[in-house]
Amino acid sequence: MTEKKSQPDDTELDKLRAEVERLTQELAKATEAQQAHSDDPVEHLREKAEEYAEGLSEKAQEGWDELQEQISKNPVQSALIAFGLGFVLSRLLSR
Repeated sequence: MTEKKSQPDDTELDKLRAEVERLTQELAKATEAQQAHSDDPVEHLREKAEEYAEGLSEKAQEGWDELQEQISKNPVQSALIAFGLGFVLSRLLSR
C-alpha cells in the first residue's frame, strides 16, 4: 500500500498567502486609525489651550489699555491710589 502524503496544492497556498496579506493590511490600517485617534485628543487640547491663552492675552491687553486711559484722564487721582496701595502692601508685608 502506498501512502499518499497530504500536501496542500498551490491554489490553497495562494489562498492562504492572500488571506495573510489581507489580514496584515487590515492590521496596519487599524494601527494607523488607532494612532490617529489617540493623537486627536492631544491636538484638540493643545488647540483649546492656545485659544484660551489668546483670549486671556486679548483681555489683559484691553484691561491695560483701559488702565492707561484712566491714568491719563486722572493723573493725580491715579498717583494717590498707587501711593495708597503701595503703603497698604508695605504695611502688610512688613508684619
